Amino acid sequence: MASGCLSLFFADQILDKLLSLEEDEQLISPALKDELGEVKNSVSAVRAAFLCAEGSTHWNKGLRDGVYSLHFFRLEEYLCKVDLLVNELFCWVRETKRERERSVVVMPMLRRNLRNTTFTNLFLTNSPVKPFQKEMKRFQMKMKEERVQLEDFGRVVFANISDRIKSGEEISIDSFGGDSEGQTSYGKNKDEIIQSLIPPFLRNNRKKELMKSIGRRLLFENDDDDPDDVAINTFTNIFYFEYSSFHRWVREEQLNIIFPERVLNDVSTRLMQRYALLPLPLKYCFDYCSLFPRDYVIEVPLLLKLWMAQGFAVDEDVGRRYFQELLNAGFFEKVESDVLETTKCRMDSHAFALSAITSGSRYVLMRSDGQNYIPGAFHVSFDFHLYSQRQIPGDMIESSSWNTELILSFLLPCQLKSKSDRGMIDPKKIRNIISPCHDSGSESVSDLLISKFDGLRALELHDLAIQSLPDYIDQLKHLRYLDVSRNPDIKLLPDSITKLWHLQTLKLSSCFGLRELPKDMKKLIHLRHLEIEGCFNLRYMPPHLGQLTNLQTLSQFVLNDDIRSAQDRKYCSQLKELGRLNSLRGELKIKNLSSIIAEDGACNDAALGEKQHLQSLTLEWGVGKGTSDQYKSQLEDLKPHQNLKELSLNDYWGVNLSSWLLSGNHVQLVKFTLRRCHKCKVLPKVHLPTLKSLVLDDMAALEYIEELFPSLQELWLTELPKLKGWREVEVHEKSSFCCLFKLIIQDCPELVSIPLFPTLEEELMLDTTSLKPFQETLTMEKTKKNPVSPPLSKLKKLSLVGIDELKDSIADEIPWEALTSLSVLKLDFLTNLKELPSNLQHLTNLKELHIWRCEMKAFPEWIKDLQSLEKLAIWVCPDMESLPEGIRNLTSLKTLEIEDCPTLLQRCQKETGADWDKIKHIPNLSGQLSAGKKGT
Repeated sequence: MASGCLSLFFADQILDKLLSLEEDEQLISPALKDELGEVKNSVSAVRAAFLCAEGSTHWNKGLRDGVYSLHFFRLEEYLCKVDLLVNELFCWVRETKRERERSVVVMPMLRRNLRNTTFTNLFLTNSPVKPFQKEMKRFQMKMKEERVQLEDFGRVVFANISDRIKSGEEISIDSFGGDSEGQTSYGKNKDEIIQSLIPPFLRNNRKKELMKSIGRRLLFENDDDDPDDVAINTFTNIFYFEYSSFHRWVREEQLNIIFPERVLNDVSTRLMQRYALLPLPLKYCFDYCSLFPRDYVIEVPLLLKLWMAQGFAVDEDVGRRYFQELLNAGFFEKVESDVLETTKCRMDSHAFALSAITSGSRYVLMRSDGQNYIPGAFHVSFDFHLYSQRQIPGDMIESSSWNTELILSFLLPCQLKSKSDRGMIDPKKIRNIISPCHDSGSESVSDLLISKFDGLRALELHDLAIQSLPDYIDQLKHLRYLDVSRNPDIKLLPDSITKLWHLQTLKLSSCFGLRELPKDMKKLIHLRHLEIEGCFNLRYMPPHLGQLTNLQTLSQFVLNDDIRSAQDRKYCSQLKELGRLNSLRGELKIKNLSSIIAEDGACNDAALGEKQHLQSLTLEWGVGKGTSDQYKSQLEDLKPHQNLKELSLNDYWGVNLSSWLLSGNHVQLVKFTLRRCHKCKVLPKVHLPTLKSLVLDDMAALEYIEELFPSLQELWLTELPKLKGWREVEVHEKSSFCCLFKLIIQDCPELVSIPLFPTLEEELMLDTTSLKPFQETLTMEKTKKNPVSPPLSKLKKLSLVGIDELKDSIADEIPWEALTSLSVLKLDFLTNLKELPSNLQHLTNLKELHIWRCEMKAFPEWIKDLQSLEKLAIWVCPDMESLPEGIRNLTSLKTLEIEDCPTLLQRCQKETGADWDKIKHIPNLSGQLSAGKKGT
């Protein structure tokens, strides 16, 4: 029962908060404490009702009457309202401690609201959904006849039923006020048992049969005569409760949305059984994932933040544990991971179908037609690009049809993605997409959401071309998660955003125009994640940032490089503020370190060695302003903790590296990057036995590397004009990388001496460098380190760019046939290569062939032997005269792409070109060839 799970969660949260409030004797008066006690009793009663219903098979049978399921549905709304009110009370307590005079105005209002939080008053006076009113009156009459007080509904009625069930007494449907059929069992045969569990209000015969099929698989999977109680509870909780909750007040065509036929077809009974046995918190977390579209790749850190915003997980560590348990149980499948953990995941079709059912009506994944929205949802997500408030259903916006304060989540997982293929929309077109909304003068999406849904806990506003947030954003007092990323026109945030006391996550990534953060950011004491990577124009950090001691994510810390007086320092944070943030995790970049190069010992204030949870650190100096010794001294003071995984030094102006880096203290490093280290001539021996990735980029003075990293998997050598190679590598006895699977060498014209790389698998790129290491690797003999696979036999992608020495004679000597796994080959700007080497015809696994900026005149006829070829791209080959006859035989060829090849384009014109008959069987003719085809 998805709603039951969610209600127990609400109830537990409320009771914990009420207990905390009662303990604050300074601000909570005896009278208020009594009122809080009444609320606590009501919440406890509701919790008891849901707990009994969640565990009772007999209760699920009693749902056939419909009134009880509808009543539970309404009780859940009550709990949500109380939760919002208690949050407000927490805010009041905090504000009162700071500004006691405000209590004179605020307290009476809160107390009036508290008096209305018994569910008796709520039902009689504040019911926002008209169709409920008649049902509530009917229910009250039933309770009066049985002399049961509505206030004692949960404590008495359900507790009594629970006791009777535990004692072994058989409970008939009459016990629940339903229609008696004179039987206490579920039926005499399998068909009767299954039929008794199908919602009687379902009129679609096809869906009835699908539900029966699921029931047979779930209840009688082992051909047992009697179904297991867990299996019965699983079926009735998942299907019956949600469906019967709506039959009274929702149109049939809307009701069918809850259980789409496609979803029913994909339901896995084994996964349903696993779901039934999950602890309640894991059920909350799994149900929330129904807000993501089918086959959507979910970023795990994002998922954890959303779970925390709803209170499903108290912190990141708990969230990670929940995720890992769901992953191990088969509810997720891993898509991508780093050296530490899974970073991306997705639900397969079975898990997606299950989540669509278990989440019920409280979670809605909106389609572009808006027809699947049902009033009553707590969490709303959009399966399309949202650019106008007119795309939001009117029933959702109008408070007369639904209490908008009960919308807790508003997510945009498909923003800037097309509905058909989930491919990215060109960011340059986003202004044109959004302009109709602004041209009409209508309210923007962001303004509408902020003004209407003041109960939101999670709000996504990314990629909406927002220029500013409204000042009244502070009315979202329950907000925990706010994503305003990728809105490049935002320059400033309203100061009122610092009144969002509960805010845990603020995402501002790629807000390129953002110049500064609000000066009172220190007030967001619950802030755990401040994501500001890609905010290139951010000039400094706000003052007193060190007071945000709960902060775990701080993408970058920007030092003000334009401080002209002591007065300027008051408006920005210095490194000593960073020194107080010892809970930081993940990645941290410190920018503009050159601005304090003259301040001896200033970098000690950052206390990087005490940030034990930090995984990645980037130190960036900017423009050089001091001596080489000053930079080395500063780097010495910026020593991080020993378990750091990634380190990057950018714009470092010292000649030598620090002693802590050379001493081998940081043996846990897995990625090391040196970028624009202008004076470094030699990369000395650095003891990094676990290093997997090394990046050396744009280092004009670098000549030699002295360390052969034994565990290296990725090596990037780019824009190193003086690099000659590894100093200790001798020509007659080559060393080799034993684990390397990716090698990128670009703009290294002097590089001739490098350890060989026979184990490459993912990619090899040689751009404006020597071909010699490639030739030597291909022809090296097998060694003990590489006893089975021939050199480069597992390589999948090869790019050769701008290599002048690659002439026809040399190309013919290369044993291309050894590249047995090669699937992508790119030959670019090889001006001395006049024809394809003949040995390429043996690359039977080749799927893509790219010929760019070459002086070839034609393809050889043996190209017909490349039977696996799926894509052929020819760019900027003005001398190319024709295509070979053999191209007709390439039955796997799906794409032919031609750009800036005048003669060839002319010959390939549709119907009229001399080569048209050779290529007309190819499904996708792209590039300028595609434009010519459309124009004919």
